[in-house]
Amino acid sequence: MKRKFVENVAIRDLLALRGRSAVCHPRPLPLACCESKAKKHVHQFYHWFFHDLTPWVAGVARAHPIWCFPIAFGVAFSESFLGVSFVVPGTTILFVLGAVIGAGHISVIPAWAGAVIGSVLGDWISFWIGFHYHHQILHVWPFRRYEDQIEKGLHFFHRFGTWAIFLGRFLGPFRATVPLVAGMSELEFWPFQIANTASAILWAFVLLAPGAAAVRHFVS
Repeated sequence: MKRKFVENVAIRDLLALRGRSAVCHPRPLPLACCESKAKKHVHQFYHWFFHDLTPWVAGVARAHPIWCFPIAFGVAFSESFLGVSFVVPGTTILFVLGAVIGAGHISVIPAWAGAVIGSVLGDWISFWIGFHYHHQILHVWPFRRYEDQIEKGLHFFHRFGTWAIFLGRFLGPFRATVPLVAGMSELEFWPFQIANTASAILWAFVLLAPGAAAVRHFVS
């Protein structure tokens, strides 16, 4: 498939060109103190995620099967955005949702459709942001906080081209960055959308169907 790249996009070079004026910074906190606070916040978040959020999602899906579609849509949609995907373990929620579907003998199709549509739409928006704003997004929160991830995604994309869209869907570190850098590199729309849709269909099936089938088999 024909593709069009901006080959000379270098994240660090772009940042080096930014005219940063000299400013006075407050005295930083001791490193040990910062690390301790960061670990505490991470621990609190994962405790909330696994002990509160995940059981709540499972309970809602079990009590109201019709909610499988919007839950899967929201989780898959969030996985496409840089920053959110590093915070919310969406794949874990989808695995749990698949198990709930299997235990409740619920059809997997609504959740699968929701995950496909959410992931396709999320990656499409990320692609659009990169295509229209290029390196300017590096000046904007939250993108400026993920310079290293964006640079790695850019190298991955330049190595594999359009295939990076498909492969990146199954590789956590690249799931949110590859659509963004594909837009920044001006990949043509239809090659992107074909790879985006095909990978979303398979990704959603792999996350939901095996767990649902395994749990349904043991429950039966």
